[in-house]
Amino acid sequence: MNKLSLALALLLPVCSCHEEQTIPVEIDVVLHIRDDNHTSPLLVTIENRTESASSFLWTFEGGEPATSAKENPGVVTFTAPGEHRITLEAWNDGDRASKTYTIRVDSAVTAAFRADVDINNYAPATYRITNLSSGGSSYRWTFEGGEPSSCEGQFPPAVTYAREGMYTICLTIDNGSATFTATQEIEVRESMAASFSIVPSFEDIDDMEAPLRATFDTRLQGVETLSWECAGAVITDNTSVNASAYFPSAGQYTVCLNVSNGKETKQVSQNITVKENTNLRTHKDIRLGINTARETIGSVYSTKLRRVFRTSEITGSNGSFIDLVFFGLNRSFSYNLFVSPDNAGTTALPDIPNALPTKFINKTELGTISLTSAQFEAMTTDALLRNMPILSADYGDEFFTDTPLPRVVLFETADGRKGAILVKEMVAGGTEDSYITADIKVQKND
Repeated sequence: MNKLSLALALLLPVCSCHEEQTIPVEIDVVLHIRDDNHTSPLLVTIENRTESASSFLWTFEGGEPATSAKENPGVVTFTAPGEHRITLEAWNDGDRASKTYTIRVDSAVTAAFRADVDINNYAPATYRITNLSSGGSSYRWTFEGGEPSSCEGQFPPAVTYAREGMYTICLTIDNGSATFTATQEIEVRESMAASFSIVPSFEDIDDMEAPLRATFDTRLQGVETLSWECAGAVITDNTSVNASAYFPSAGQYTVCLNVSNGKETKQVSQNITVKENTNLRTHKDIRLGINTARETIGSVYSTKLRRVFRTSEITGSNGSFIDLVFFGLNRSFSYNLFVSPDNAGTTALPDIPNALPTKFINKTELGTISLTSAQFEAMTTDALLRNMPILSADYGDEFFTDTPLPRVVLFETADGRKGAILVKEMVAGGTEDSYITADIKVQKND
């Protein structure tokens, strides 16, 4: 073997050994996206599983950072919606490789809306929804208690709520990889309703005669403004819930209440019948106790207040309203008379504070001024009383006993109202529960 052959023989094994030392680069990258949510900003964690590489060059299209030479670049942030490429180029002394991955970035989402009511929020209330969201690809609306109850789309229709209550509007937005929610609570106030009743004054409620005064018991719901009207009557403060009415003469009246809540108006009405004025008020079955029953039953009466007073109930405030004082000496009714309130103290009864005088004719059979029990029962107006002189001074301190019954006692109050008392019965019991029962007819003089 010559020298050249020997040299070639020695070189061939060396070349063969060098080719066997080349190691190929095998790129393997795993991209981790939390919850598979691609919404911007998208954070991608890079897991590099590449084998046999000693050098690396990363390119992150649209990412932050844009490039990296680290084997494991960590987390890369992408904000712009769309598709972005991640490229890894890796090499060693004998090999170089490159591989590109594509990721999708979905738009950032803002879920928001505004609900505006038409006119006001009294039921039925209509709300118009303004979508203030961005970045969504689909929209789902739910309207608790509304009509419609739900819909899809970026621009929902107007929603109507028929009944009062608190309701929730919910918007759910999808951008392809995640959902986002916004809610708002709205209030719907009560629907409008109105009713009322006519309440005659205390002076008129017992006979409903003209002139009649009344107030209104009003029940309102969802009402902003109101007004009263009634042909033939006088309404005071006619835009107030505290209005009052004056009906000057007999007849049939219709009182109307107009109400509004700003978007609807209603009218409700009530009728009232006012009778002809008899100028006579009747008090039936009044019990007045003898003097020892003044605290258990009561011995004094007010025709204005229409009630009996026990002694302990008489005050400086109500004393001037008392116009009838009955004094019964004992339970055998051997001595009885009606006495002027300002003279109550001349009997066994106590003085009445602020008392006013009343004239009485206790025993009409002693003179020429009289009214029979039959005439009393037949009285429907004050015609008999109107021109009857009540001159108690002409009769002295007359009293009556338990016979005859029934009997009529005439009187005239300090304010000029004339009247008659029909003593119907005398009930004998104990000292504290003996009394007379009487009907009273007296002028009103309204």
